[in-house]
Amino acid sequence: MLRKLLSHAVIYGLAAQVPRLAGVAALPLITRYLTPADYGVAGVVTAYISVFSMLQSLGLSVVLVNSYARQPLRYPWVWRQLNGFMSVWSVVYGAVVMLALYFLVPDEADAHRLQIALLSGLPITLFIMTEMQSNIYFQLAQRPLPMALRSFIVGVIGVGVNVYTIAYLKMGYMGWFYSAFTTAVVSFILSGYSIYIRQKLWPIFNFKWWRIKQALRVSLPVVPHSMAIFMLETSDRLVLDVLRVPVQRIGLYNMAASFGSYFMIASLAVSQAASPFYLQYLSLQQDREAAVKVRQLTFALMGLFLFITSVSCLWMREVFIVLIKNEALQQAYPLAIIILMGYNYRPMYLAVFNTLTYREHTNKLWRISGVAGVGNIVLNFILVPIFGYEAAAYTTFAALMYMGYAGFYMKAYKATAMVPYYPIAWLALTVSLLFIVYTLADASLITKSILTAVAGLLTILAVILYRRKLQPQV
Repeated sequence: MLRKLLSHAVIYGLAAQVPRLAGVAALPLITRYLTPADYGVAGVVTAYISVFSMLQSLGLSVVLVNSYARQPLRYPWVWRQLNGFMSVWSVVYGAVVMLALYFLVPDEADAHRLQIALLSGLPITLFIMTEMQSNIYFQLAQRPLPMALRSFIVGVIGVGVNVYTIAYLKMGYMGWFYSAFTTAVVSFILSGYSIYIRQKLWPIFNFKWWRIKQALRVSLPVVPHSMAIFMLETSDRLVLDVLRVPVQRIGLYNMAASFGSYFMIASLAVSQAASPFYLQYLSLQQDREAAVKVRQLTFALMGLFLFITSVSCLWMREVFIVLIKNEALQQAYPLAIIILMGYNYRPMYLAVFNTLTYREHTNKLWRISGVAGVGNIVLNFILVPIFGYEAAAYTTFAALMYMGYAGFYMKAYKATAMVPYYPIAWLALTVSLLFIVYTLADASLITKSILTAVAGLLTILAVILYRRKLQPQV
């Protein structure tokens, strides 16, 4: 099962995020033509776009997933009605977003306010629902190859536009916005062909209001939760902007946070690939053997995440030297270590999230994400003026750890949990590894090589000993 999960994560989970991951390959080519100010402008605008995109979806992805799993013969009818409703809603919402973005663009990009607002707002208005339906359909149908092909095409185009606009045309931060818009258009065309031509999931504009209200009762409680997650991952840049931290320093922070974002993409890929397995086990009501399988899967993912992030952080200084051809931006690597290690919260959070979502306890999720998101913002407002912009990395790590482990102590989760997950032990291990890799980040290459080899051998041994437990027997 683990092999199948990881293969699906690589094929369609990671492939679905190729447009962003491919940007890593372009870093050596474009960073020499960029400044911290460019990264600052892009980071602030992207943070606002992330929040607006999450609000636009109204949390309806949960309804799409549940209807597919519970109504395999009737889900197309549900999806088409939701698409019709979202198409109407998006026109109004998109106009508001573009207006807001026009005024939220940093002063350093004043000359390009209108272009940035249009390039960033139009995809929210026109494309998001089609993209969401396509991703969910291929994920749940376990059909990775169509998504992989689409994402490969989009990724190649995105890298090409990035390099052309930034390295050749010297457009600076505007290159990212033109690239993002281009890839959104191409992805919409390819997704639209799959959803509308092949699957016949055309929107129904004469939708039934009772169906929409029923869907919103389930989905809207997810919005504060999902918004809090996005705010948790992007609010640091927003707070730095509000606190009038110089855009060059926001750029340095954004460069460091981008490496956390790259790993977040990979973690989302694994989450997408793992969801069908979680649904399979959770559908076996009150089956302790199934609960054990869920825990085994979660622990396996946790070990994999800790290995990858720890080794990556150990070599973070060298990664920056190779990829970032700009000495000013290279100084951000210590912050990248802290932020990246925070994303180890995902496997443990995944176990709680899937359980509560399947049981339709979506109105409880905000208690995890809301506290983490608000706490992160409050701590940033308190600590950044005292300790500087670097404090945002530490508050982000603390908030992500809360996200990963607080859910295990919720009554709604504990009422259905049948096996212990030992969250305190996993939390202590994560914090210890952060301290170790941060301390050894400037160690010699020989020391790092030995540590990496030892960690690799231990991980391989653990996989060999653990894989038999992950074979499905339910």
